Amino acid sequence: MTSRSSQLSAPAALVRRHDPDRFRFALFAPARHREAVFTLYAFNHEVAKTRESVSETMIGAIRLQWWRDSIEGIYVGTPRQHEVIEPLAACIAAYGLPRAPFDGLINARERDLEDRPMEDLAETEAYLRATTSPLVALLAGILAPVEPRELNALADIAVGHALVGKLRAAAFDESVRRPFLPRAVLEEHGGESRNFAELKADEGARKAMKALSERAETLIEQGLSQTGKRPHLAPLLLPASQARARTRLLAKLDYDPFRPEFADQNPLDIWRFWLARLIRRY
Repeated sequence: MTSRSSQLSAPAALVRRHDPDRFRFALFAPARHREAVFTLYAFNHEVAKTRESVSETMIGAIRLQWWRDSIEGIYVGTPRQHEVIEPLAACIAAYGLPRAPFDGLINARERDLEDRPMEDLAETEAYLRATTSPLVALLAGILAPVEPRELNALADIAVGHALVGKLRAAAFDESVRRPFLPRAVLEEHGGESRNFAELKADEGARKAMKALSERAETLIEQGLSQTGKRPHLAPLLLPASQARARTRLLAKLDYDPFRPEFADQNPLDIWRFWLARLIRRY
């Protein structure tokens, strides 16, 4: 372990190891709020990884219930001893965070246990909103006061970023037989579901990926147009910059989501983030 990593708190180290994108976003939070941001991201990761962590859906349901009980324990004053729960309890107390978004994030992850693709784009966006908007609301509660209109705009950015993330995860999801992307969108553009399940991007699949990529861009542009782009909110704005870079890369790859370079981390991201925050152009 490096001296740098040894100086990180348990939540920050967890996020750095398992969620490098959000780790970089958190670095741009005001210093006094950064640890709280790491803690929320760590909680989100622990809940989001449920399906990957279990071999049976029933065990996944039990794990989600454990997290529900843990959140309840925080709010009734009996937090469990756990590397994320204890700092989360301190974060909730320090910022007066409401319980509902935490329950919302946990409940939304029940859909992951079904191991079936989304029915259509509407269900896809509804799921992505359910798994991101509560986190956005909690982060805004830490970073800066936000009016409902701007909160909705920040949620649009998060949904667009999450949609691009699911495009990048397509190869993994299909390979482990936990497909996510809606077959209806594939079929609408002439793609073959069987080919897609075998990690082959036929012409129809590439057209479908282009349509989904463009939808992500639309959500991001829609969100950015309704925000004040305040520096304090950088962790919620930087996903826009990253997602746009990734949709540009996907276009260069002829909208083949199975190309390995599409899933690679870009070492230039951190410099792109510094520039975006400096000039307030995300």
